[in-house]
Amino acid sequence: MITGFSKSPGQRGPQHESYEEKYERRCEKHESLLRRNNRTTCRLTGKEAKEPAQSPRQKEFFRRRNLTTEELGRTKMMLPPGKRGTVFPVNCSDNLGEIPPQTYLNYLSNIQPHTKSIQHNFSNIFPLSKSSQAMPVMNVPTNCKGTQTTKELSSEKKNSCQQTDCGTAVLDKEIIQLSNYLNEALHRELVLKKKMVILQELLAMLLEAAEKSWKGQFNEDKLKCRLSMLENQLQICTQNYSKRGLKRIILEMEDQKQNYEQKVKESLQKLLEEKTQAQKQFQNAQRALIVAVDDCSLWKDQLDNLKKDWSQLTDQHSEVKNKLHVLENKLQWSDTQNSQLQQALKDMENERANLYSRIDNLQEEKILIMKYLDEVEGKLRTEKNQKLILEATTEHLQKQIVTVPNEVLSWVTSKQNVQSEDQGEKESSLREELQKRTFQLAAKKKEVKSVLISVIN
Repeated sequence: MITGFSKSPGQRGPQHESYEEKYERRCEKHESLLRRNNRTTCRLTGKEAKEPAQSPRQKEFFRRRNLTTEELGRTKMMLPPGKRGTVFPVNCSDNLGEIPPQTYLNYLSNIQPHTKSIQHNFSNIFPLSKSSQAMPVMNVPTNCKGTQTTKELSSEKKNSCQQTDCGTAVLDKEIIQLSNYLNEALHRELVLKKKMVILQELLAMLLEAAEKSWKGQFNEDKLKCRLSMLENQLQICTQNYSKRGLKRIILEMEDQKQNYEQKVKESLQKLLEEKTQAQKQFQNAQRALIVAVDDCSLWKDQLDNLKKDWSQLTDQHSEVKNKLHVLENKLQWSDTQNSQLQQALKDMENERANLYSRIDNLQEEKILIMKYLDEVEGKLRTEKNQKLILEATTEHLQKQIVTVPNEVLSWVTSKQNVQSEDQGEKESSLREELQKRTFQLAAKKKEVKSVLISVIN
């Protein structure tokens, strides 16, 4: 495209503008026109008649059929059919999602002329009346009506009932209402399915229309660029230039061509690089996906193993709990036994202390008895010594018998007899007492031995 020459008076846009800048400017202008809220065409032509008040029954009817009063009043906000084009409501920017398909297509027909061929198909799908007060109302059969449209039953039918298997009585009125509810639900489901099919077809047609509009705009821009280029060429041809001027113009055109080719090559190279990067990213994403799938499978296996281990651990935990209860019972029993044994040990220690005290007493008694026996033995020794002395005196006296007279001899003999009797009595008493002491000592020894044996056991 040649830039640098004067343009025709009908041509718009600033001078020294390249093709890419012009294309971007036109796209932005087109988008701004699409987004613009045309307040001038949205004004109403006159005062409209107020809508008649709807009864609660009609409101319930429209609510059950998913029909709102806004759709009824939306047709009244349109301009008369004599006006050119289709006008949106005043708040078209806010309620763009609630605009009927036919009005939206009429709006597109004002902007994009080549989409008029699709309007006939949409008018067949969504028929709308031309008058502002006409509204399509669905004729619902009587068997599809809800509880608010059921007819009054006779008194006999109201009072009739049926017996169920469970023994409860159900009125026929309730059964009829239930059947009406079911029929109404089926009807709604069918209507929703039809709406879904129509919306899918509408979406496909809208996508096709958008693609066609984009292609038409692109072709229009190409034609305009071609036309401007031809106008520039015509202007150059009509003017009289010298050979040097023509050469200069040709050289400028070649430079522009080379620059344009260089830009195109750079853009293509960038696109190729972006494509390779996208392919690499896609491959990396695929690899990452494969790795993630493998990791997911591994994590799933680990999860299964953990679940199995968890089940085993729960079983082991229950077993350990049971064992713990058994051990607690055993521990309680052992505690009771320990307390009993400690009590018995205390009793044994008390008995042992008593026995040790008795042993000490017996030892003291033994010491006393030994002392007494020593005293008795000393007395016996003294008696024996006295006896020996007496025997010696008797022998000495027997030697002197010859010289001593008979009277003296008789006195001495009588005295000796008395002394011998006294000594015999003393000896007998001492022997009896010694025997008693020995018997007591033997009994004490037996008792001490028995106590020691019991303590050792």
